[in-house]
Amino acid sequence: MIKKNIRCHIFFALICFMSIFSSQAQIRDRVDKIRNSDPLTVSGSVGTSLGLSYNSLNPTSTPFSSTIFANLNISFYSFNLPISFSFINNTTSFSYPQLPSFRLGMMPTWKKFKFHLGYSSMHFSNYTYSGLSFLGAGLEYQGKLFRAAAFGGSLNRPTKIKGYDDRTAFQQLADSLLGLNVPEGNIPQYRRDAVGAKIGVGNERNFIDISFLKAKDKIKTLPEYLHDSIAAQENIAIGLSGRFAIKKWFSFTANVGASLYTSSLQDTLISLGEKYDNLLRKNQWLFDFRDNSTLRFAGDAAMNFNARFFNGSVTYRFIQPEYVSLGTATFSQNSHSLGLNTNFILFKGRSNLSLIGYIQRDNLNKKQMYTNQVATYTLNWNNTITDNIALSLMYNGIKQDQYDGTIYVNDSLRINQIVHTFTASPSLTIPVNDRSHSLSMNFNFIQTDNLNKLSSSDINVMTITAGAGYGCSFEPLRLDFNLNYDFSNSKSNYLNYFAHTLSYGINYNIFSKDKLNWSLTYNGSLAYNISKDENVDNSISVSNGIGSSFSYNKAHTASLYLSLSNFSENIIIGQKVATDLDCRFTLSYTYSFAAKLIKKKDKSTRANDKLTKKAQKNLKKNNKHSNNNILG
Repeated sequence: MIKKNIRCHIFFALICFMSIFSSQAQIRDRVDKIRNSDPLTVSGSVGTSLGLSYNSLNPTSTPFSSTIFANLNISFYSFNLPISFSFINNTTSFSYPQLPSFRLGMMPTWKKFKFHLGYSSMHFSNYTYSGLSFLGAGLEYQGKLFRAAAFGGSLNRPTKIKGYDDRTAFQQLADSLLGLNVPEGNIPQYRRDAVGAKIGVGNERNFIDISFLKAKDKIKTLPEYLHDSIAAQENIAIGLSGRFAIKKWFSFTANVGASLYTSSLQDTLISLGEKYDNLLRKNQWLFDFRDNSTLRFAGDAAMNFNARFFNGSVTYRFIQPEYVSLGTATFSQNSHSLGLNTNFILFKGRSNLSLIGYIQRDNLNKKQMYTNQVATYTLNWNNTITDNIALSLMYNGIKQDQYDGTIYVNDSLRINQIVHTFTASPSLTIPVNDRSHSLSMNFNFIQTDNLNKLSSSDINVMTITAGAGYGCSFEPLRLDFNLNYDFSNSKSNYLNYFAHTLSYGINYNIFSKDKLNWSLTYNGSLAYNISKDENVDNSISVSNGIGSSFSYNKAHTASLYLSLSNFSENIIIGQKVATDLDCRFTLSYTYSFAAKLIKKKDKSTRANDKLTKKAQKNLKKNNKHSNNNILG
């Protein structure tokens, strides 16, 4: 065990040593950064805030809140040591510099080779290995026609269990310095060793690749009492990927994967008879076939078209149930989908029209209780009519259907519904001398229809929202003003609801200088909600907020904010009943500082220092020579 750990430390030390010599540019940049930085600087901020609040719904809550905080960063030749302190409502927290956890990784290149040392990641295929970090070593080669890649290492580090750490103190310190500390977690995990390879022919535009991945959890990396509750896994995945392109106007890509996956290494080995069992046992180094081992397939294909005023794509994807590759992130299973995406550029680029369609259906294995299908289609039309006038239109539809699976779906319970959404957003900008006016409007329509006429539940809902806004900026007065009105109506068999909302705001820059900035802001809103249901009362709400922010010399910043909100649940012949009141007041101040305790000397200063030292040395030498002559 000790020899094995020593070998591991020597191996990673060699990786670091090789990385240093193979990444001279990175080290040179780091050395230049250290050389050009100040030897010792201190920066940070201190501040406090005070808050007062009152809410009539919760009058017994504590109205006072206070915060005191301080942040300090000590920089020594660009190496940072941050320290922070905070006191929030009688709760104190303190953080100080700790030994960092490094993730050492280098990717040096030499001619057509690319090396991966330490922590790194690669991409082979969508269904074998893609993007997961590994700790180990890898190599990539890209020639004119031939390409290859391979790696070996650990995909997962074992989780440290409290009370279970058989490393010596020296090993723990060495692992910390090398960034190999075992992470702590709520869910234990095994160390997962993996090897992978890819070989192919072609370049970036036209190629065909074959990839392979083998990953297996090391059972001994967790204590034995966890083996039954935490399943160790094993996986072999093979992938085939390719791309064919004709100039820039057409391309076809495809990815296919096959995965042999064992969800638990605790299950018994499969038995096919004495003749085949001997063969299986001889190849256990490659894969252990067990009772829960499964073979599944997945794939996708896409055709892309690209022209001057048009581009589009057609995609198809299928993933069998229980398809798992330990070298990729998880994705949806037991489904297949077909998609269409088109984009048209019209009127010399001032108009853009896109059409998107997508349909997905699950229950490929016919073992689900029900089969679900979702179709989505979207139309987007964005227009820049002039430099000051723009119009955007959007339509989206979602159709949901449900079919039989292992269980027959009753016609009265079958899901069959559609949702329509339409949006229109025109805008206008009018620059007039030193003022800028902007007008905007928005209209939204949402309709949900239950197409199953036999259904007893009526979910048909229609919602309409419309709004208009105006904004104006007066640059000489340093004043900005905005006003918005919104209306909404939601209607169904059970509800008919109206809402009117008026919001307004003013921002005034009292001072706007290099060192001094002071601004004042006011925001308010008025909302009136009307319900046609006799069991629901109308309501009105009013909200007002005023705030001010101040900054001086980029070191002193202060802010003040006061808000007052009033919400009335009932309105009976103009009389407000059951009024709720919410008041809030906040005052804060922050002081930021930065000091160079030891400044970096520039070239001229260093040259003058050298001349001064040389002159002092010559003066001492001349004085000594004169004294000797006098004594003589």
